[in-house]
Amino acid sequence: MTTDVEINEYCAKIEMWTAGLVTVGKKGTLIAEVRAEGVIVKGGEIKGPVTSRGSVTLDKGSKIFGNITAPSLVVAETQHLVGMIVAGPRAAELLAEIDAAMPPTKPLPLAQPKKVPA
Repeated sequence: MTTDVEINEYCAKIEMWTAGLVTVGKKGTLIAEVRAEGVIVKGGEIKGPVTSRGSVTLDKGSKIFGNITAPSLVVAETQHLVGMIVAGPRAAELLAEIDAAMPPTKPLPLAQPKKVPA
């Protein structure tokens, strides 16, 4: 996608990738991996990792639950950030180095269905 995207309601996707700007409004909730040219959260929330080629801006009351990778981060008062922040001109490169240094994780075993007596 190459256009700007504005989210003003609940939106769940696997990924939200755009060469434009992603804006999450006050009543917006975006559950997705976000990759964009820029990200602005205007009081809404994002649940998932955020990677931006430009700045990530969080206005008052905004929430992000996920890692943020961007060259710059602008944060207003009273917002929630839960995750790792990698910022600066080498943000993407640094994140790749961190991921390469982490030991591989084993997938959790799937729960087996319980048998119910008849």
